[in-house]
Amino acid sequence: MITFLHDKLKGLLLVLLAIVGVSFIFFGNWTPKGGRDPATQVLGKIGGRSLTLNDFVAAQRQALLEVTLQTGRIPSAEQNQFLNFQTWIRLLQVQAADLAGIDAQPSQLVAAIQKNPLFQKNQAYDPEIFQRFNSNFLSPQGYSGERFNQSVLDSVRTDTLIRTLTSTALVLPGEAESRLQHLFGPVHTQVVRWDPSKLTPPEPKAEELESFYKSSLADFTIPARRTVELVEFVAAGTSEEQRAKAGEAAFAFTSKFFNLPEGKTRPDFAAQATEAKLPIRTHGPFSPSDTPFPGETDPKLTAAAFSLTAEEPVSDYLPSKNGFLVLHLREEIPGRTRPLSEVTSEVRTRWMEQARLQMAGQLAQTFVQKANAAMAQGQKWDDIAKSSGLTPSALPTFSPADEKPLTFPDADRIRAAVTQLEAGRVSSPIRTEREIVVLYLGQRDPVSPEATASTLPKISAQLLNQRRSEIFRDWLIGRATLSDNQLPSEVLMQLRGNR
Repeated sequence: MITFLHDKLKGLLLVLLAIVGVSFIFFGNWTPKGGRDPATQVLGKIGGRSLTLNDFVAAQRQALLEVTLQTGRIPSAEQNQFLNFQTWIRLLQVQAADLAGIDAQPSQLVAAIQKNPLFQKNQAYDPEIFQRFNSNFLSPQGYSGERFNQSVLDSVRTDTLIRTLTSTALVLPGEAESRLQHLFGPVHTQVVRWDPSKLTPPEPKAEELESFYKSSLADFTIPARRTVELVEFVAAGTSEEQRAKAGEAAFAFTSKFFNLPEGKTRPDFAAQATEAKLPIRTHGPFSPSDTPFPGETDPKLTAAAFSLTAEEPVSDYLPSKNGFLVLHLREEIPGRTRPLSEVTSEVRTRWMEQARLQMAGQLAQTFVQKANAAMAQGQKWDDIAKSSGLTPSALPTFSPADEKPLTFPDADRIRAAVTQLEAGRVSSPIRTEREIVVLYLGQRDPVSPEATASTLPKISAQLLNQRRSEIFRDWLIGRATLSDNQLPSEVLMQLRGNR
């Protein structure tokens, strides 16, 4: 882990710079007025105190340190939204701990450091590892001893807060046993299926086709396409030095196409490639969703191809699997939406497919309502299915949560559905790739004593943790929406969306 931190030190500096830069984007556009520094503008409030960008970046550094200590990983630049979210949550937690008067003692600070797996070797605290962490991570990033200690103390305080808040969490009597039975009790299931392809809906009216067409324009749009030429500068080996040499050659090649003196025309791409003895490869036409370059999977290459224009037809040199690529726009085919007159037959076909699926779903739903009502009155499943002209198929007995592969069709969908189903009931209609399916659960057999002994404690713990998470999430939403707390709307949406 310490080696990882040491190896990624230069990258971490870039991560921190990216975090600060993206913060401007994530929290809105700051337009200076009257010479005002954008970094002093308010992003939100915690406890009635306004937070400027400078304040938030300081809090974000503490959050980054806390995440690193808790996970053993440094958040990457791509995780900026995650780190922003964690920063606001941490601010709410620290504020609540302050208001509650929760304190942490020096002995708790020492214990938290020594118990952190990041500083342990063979499950025991190793001072040398901690010193290397300090040298390779804390000191280069400007984390003072006081700031590090405060971050750990705040973690201890907020952990105490969370434990107190969630101490009322409980699992109801019999709840874990019921979950165990639903997951691991062998089920006796029958299935009935409706095949939409065998149904014949009425012919669509012209206005229905037009409405369907307008609601599905994306399905009838031909995307823009590009054809590009490219040359590749292949690194002689895998070392950084050899790759750097390839990059220098690519840079020298592309520099001929940029920053041209006034009055000088852009040189011909093919001629420059021939002069440099570089073979030209042509790819296309391709769309923005394609991966057009063999051996290359980075979507940034396709995005770069679509950023080229007639005025700027040559790309910068772009990293590739073996070195660097330079792209040249050869042909641009604009996208277009095909008119209804051109795609009437295709629109009708899709409309009929949807109509058949809706008919099958309606037939299945009607049967489910009839079957459940009839069984509640004491009627037998076989009689109900027969009276509706249906022939159920019995599935092999299986346990929904058992990892044993199931060979019957739509097994994964059926696993999930039967887990939620009570014995003697019919499921809601389930849409599969080709059909509409309804399940009847005849009975669940008892879970084996061996499975109960090994799995029930795990399910009980899982349910308890779930209750704790729900309590904590509800508390966070309540704190975030207090009048003296103002969080960015993106953070509130994410918080509510994770309920």
